[in-house]
Amino acid sequence: MHFSRLITIGQLSACFAHEIANPLMLIKGHLRFVEESLPVDDPLRINFEVIERASRRIEETAKWLLDFSRKRIPGTEKFEVGELVSDAVRFTKPYLRIQNVDVEMQVEPGLPPVPIDRWQMIQAVVNVLQNAVDAMADVAKRVISISVGIEGNRMRIAISDTGTGIAAAHLPFIFEPFFTTKGEHGTGLGLCITRQVIEQHEGTITVQTQDSGTTFIISLPL
Repeated sequence: MHFSRLITIGQLSACFAHEIANPLMLIKGHLRFVEESLPVDDPLRINFEVIERASRRIEETAKWLLDFSRKRIPGTEKFEVGELVSDAVRFTKPYLRIQNVDVEMQVEPGLPPVPIDRWQMIQAVVNVLQNAVDAMADVAKRVISISVGIEGNRMRIAISDTGTGIAAAHLPFIFEPFFTTKGEHGTGLGLCITRQVIEQHEGTITVQTQDSGTTFIISLPL
């Protein structure tokens, strides 16, 4: 039954990725039309820039779903990892603000660019950030700490929260598809997709947890 669900979700994902193209094209077209109608210094422009970035993310996610169903290797280019993580934080900023979460970020200076598929890796980091926010729902102090640097001959991205940690019984299953502790509010696919993306980049993702918080560590080859 579990294998059958995996096949079904794969088929539905491919159909979704294909069918979303037309309405997304309409959204982007109307967005450009409105942007052209606004004066250059109109304060509303920043809102349209956010919508445009979100539309681009949807488009790239749809492409990723199709690539995933075809088992295609990511198309990599060299990017600054600190900049990429900052982009992921910007994408989640509305959710962070609603949940009263502060973000502390430290990036080592002079880091070399890393060969990655930018949008896939942004999606992977966003998934970890969203899980970190959800893990702090029942605590007063809500802080996500992010550090980016080199460890050995690999790039290291560590994302920590101040939540209640992951139960020992749940820990072996957190990267399994459809496993969730969020009930009907979770799909159980976020961390599964994150691990898939990172492993496609020949990287690893590990977790350290205790009752005062959890840290996900992403390690990527230079």
